[in-house]
Amino acid sequence: MAIYNPFARRESHSRSSLSTYRVLVPLSWLLVVVLGIYYTVNSPHDVKHGHKIFNQGHTHITPFSLNTTITEIYWVLLLLTQLSYVYHLFSNDAAIVNAAANVGTHFILNNLFTAAWILLWTRGHFWGSEIMLIANYVNQHAAYWRHRNLPTFVHLSAVAGPYAWTLIALFWNGAVAVNSNSFPARIVANIFIWLIFAFGSTHIMATQDDLLGYCLTFLTLALAVKQLAIKVIALQWIFAFVIFAVFLVESIYLSSTKYYGRDSLFCRIVEPEPTDREREPLLNNAANV
Repeated sequence: MAIYNPFARRESHSRSSLSTYRVLVPLSWLLVVVLGIYYTVNSPHDVKHGHKIFNQGHTHITPFSLNTTITEIYWVLLLLTQLSYVYHLFSNDAAIVNAAANVGTHFILNNLFTAAWILLWTRGHFWGSEIMLIANYVNQHAAYWRHRNLPTFVHLSAVAGPYAWTLIALFWNGAVAVNSNSFPARIVANIFIWLIFAFGSTHIMATQDDLLGYCLTFLTLALAVKQLAIKVIALQWIFAFVIFAVFLVESIYLSSTKYYGRDSLFCRIVEPEPTDREREPLLNNAANV
């Protein structure tokens, strides 16, 4: 008997499978929304040193701290675009529904890991929250490379947006976990920030993914602005602004190539000529006219 794999890419989904996604996807999204709003406004009351989501970041300043306003805007926009993903699950177009359902399990897991991260982060369990981010990174990495050619808003809201956030949060949360605000730690951070650049540029250019590029652009701007506010005489904010600028240029360039129907080298994409077998039905139809 075949073992059901909820992560597999399928040509079609059963009615029961679609019904499950149509229930669990909105519920898991709502869980993140409720927890996010609650812990943005309130601190946890069951621990002595709990903090709101972004107050936790203010309390623990590191070379990977993010600007609160820009990060909040990113999350509001991401959660709103995820409503379009939910909508795609209820589309009348079977191909769109199938594409959305293919990443449904990854999306639900992303929301569960994010909810767990919020609960642990606000309570000061930084190593536990880092483990949640690592697990989510594995989940998002698998979704990113396994499910290509998704509809734009499905890819942006269910894959690219969460993937970009998980990467940046790994560095932010990890820096807090190791209490990296000493001078040696900042030197190490000056090196580690280029891992974000290497990761981002590799993904953006290898897959021609301007959407992931814009997400990383947004978040590296939050990093650059915060680091500039923390310490003017430092390299971290300079590096962050350079990485932000490169991501932005790469993303705009790829958007322009798609708009003009060209590849990443700006060469025109030529559609392949139909084969004789493909021409045969057309010739037969012409002969019958």
